[in-house]
Amino acid sequence: MLIFLFISFLLTIFYVSIMWTYKNEWERMEEIHFLSEHPATSVSVIIPARNEAANIGHLLHDITQQVYPTALTEVIIIDDFSEDGTYDICQQYAKEHTYIKVYKLQDIIPGNTATEAYKKKAIEAAVQLAKGQLIITTDADCRLQQHWIHSIVSFYEKEKCALIAAPVGYYKEKTRFQHFQALDFCGMQAITGASLNMEMFNMANGANLAYEKQAFLEVNGYQDIDKKASGDDMLLVYKIAQRFPEKVRFLKNRAAIVLTEPMHNLHDFLQQRFRWTSKSASYQDKRITLILGLVYLFVSSIWINAILFFGNLLYSSIFPDHTLIALLNFLPVFLYLLMLIFQILCKTIIDYHFLKSASAFFNRHDLMDTFYSSELLHIWYIPFVGTLGNILHYKWKGRKLR
Repeated sequence: MLIFLFISFLLTIFYVSIMWTYKNEWERMEEIHFLSEHPATSVSVIIPARNEAANIGHLLHDITQQVYPTALTEVIIIDDFSEDGTYDICQQYAKEHTYIKVYKLQDIIPGNTATEAYKKKAIEAAVQLAKGQLIITTDADCRLQQHWIHSIVSFYEKEKCALIAAPVGYYKEKTRFQHFQALDFCGMQAITGASLNMEMFNMANGANLAYEKQAFLEVNGYQDIDKKASGDDMLLVYKIAQRFPEKVRFLKNRAAIVLTEPMHNLHDFLQQRFRWTSKSASYQDKRITLILGLVYLFVSSIWINAILFFGNLLYSSIFPDHTLIALLNFLPVFLYLLMLIFQILCKTIIDYHFLKSASAFFNRHDLMDTFYSSELLHIWYIPFVGTLGNILHYKWKGRKLR
């Protein structure tokens, strides 16, 4: 008993320490507002799309409204075996705007190719076709601000980066569950920025990622990291960082934020998180694996202490005894309760300050109104998703993957 309580204490201290480090690093990062007056970088925006007829028109409209020279802009859409009207919508935009080009993935790779990494295949194909010096990737269900390309290019030209990870946020939340996702995602973005600033290169989001075409080619793209369907972002970041360790940066700029909608129901949310978790075994930076593993153990220890507390309490009520033995039997109940309160208080306090800082960057102070209910959901989903995400298959874009 005492050994487990001691381990629980150490895990709690670790969690508070790592979250405090992330918070301080995030707040220490300079927020960028600079926009170059005369950008000169040619850009290829790459959009892999599968069954996105309901969304891709909005994205393409946002792209046509970008405050960036169209002479320096190229948009390449790779339709990934869509079964709806995605390709037709893209074709219509391509007819109206010569810098927008659309291709079918089935014309590039055979439909019976033995692969799960369709998105990576689509991006690799697009990079080969790209004429731009700087590749920027986003997802077909995203929305963009007018200075999105301009802000990324300005940072690139100033810092000479090989790879830039940029922020992604949620919008259009309608339910408390969706507010939880939005707040949790703010925290993920702050951890991404802090991690990259600390030179831990395993965090990024493919919905807002930029890299030099030459850098992508020099590391042979997704070669050796193309077994998993997921990981077109995080695994690539680490690969490029190995070659250019001082040229991987996070762009902390509100004008560069890309927006996407949260999952609408629990099933879709779990499938998304299972997909994200599935690539954790492929992380090459073992520091990230260690941190994620210890966070998983910390949250799991909260559950175990709760079970031990209520289990011992139930035992004492079923088998009452008024002797000294009863007092000794009650001691574990008291200690487990103390540890449970200590862990929940520590997690709640550090998470509150961290998420308050993260949500402030996205101008989403409103999300903190749901902090306490979100905290309860967070304690639930970390061990649940962390366990099943490495075991179960998941569905993504109509495909069953693992």
